Amino acid sequence: PAVRAQSPQPPPMSGNVTFVGDYRFRGLSQTYNQPALQGGAEYASTIGVYGGGWSSNVSGNQFLNGGSLEVDLYGGYRRTYGKLGLDAGMQYYWYPSARYNIDPGDDYNTLEVYFGARYQQFTAKYSHAVTDLFGMKTSTIGGYCGMNADGTPATADCLGTGSTKGSGYADFGATFEVMSLNLALHYGYQYVRNYPQLSYSDYKIGLSRAFGGITLGAAAVGTDAESRFYRYTPTTAGSTETEDVSKAAFVLSASKAF
Repeated sequence: PAVRAQSPQPPPMSGNVTFVGDYRFRGLSQTYNQPALQGGAEYASTIGVYGGGWSSNVSGNQFLNGGSLEVDLYGGYRRTYGKLGLDAGMQYYWYPSARYNIDPGDDYNTLEVYFGARYQQFTAKYSHAVTDLFGMKTSTIGGYCGMNADGTPATADCLGTGSTKGSGYADFGATFEVMSLNLALHYGYQYVRNYPQLSYSDYKIGLSRAFGGITLGAAAVGTDAESRFYRYTPTTAGSTETEDVSKAAFVLSASKAF
């Protein structure tokens, strides 16, 4: 008898919603050490091509004059060869309407290409900025000396000038199962071209476990970033309160995948 052809499977879709006590990107808080609501969706074809989007609230104290929102758009190609997985793609970080508080108001938007590999529970990834890294260049940060803990401007060892195109981030990770918990380890290094004082390392040690479809997590996050370049003050006029977004933190999270 003739064999009926099977209907093609629909393209796999996945998504997630997460609530975090602090949105940390490469070790640095993006929400002024405050909570964030995040979500994303991804399409992945059977031949390895994928694309998706992800979004989170961010702090208007750090991303000025905008909608306090980050939208990431990405796409790439993945292949698995036994226990080895390879990944290459491109990601665009978009901060709607956000501009540095200068004329003409340069934006923070950034485009990176990335290459990654996975072997069993170990991962490595490198991301390379093909635009200025989050808008940092001579007209936005050139000559900046940072901020002291009391909110006054620092006056020594100031930044130089130049473009940050060509900056790179190296990301290394590993996951293990420990007593029914998922243990995740991470180390990263952010190189900022032409601005060595802004380069830094970061780490993360996290534990997570699923409970009835909700994954709860707790992580210790820290960096060795030079604090005076990562301090901010509220946008409220006259305020001298400072917040160090590079300081170590303990971050709780709850996420749902679908």
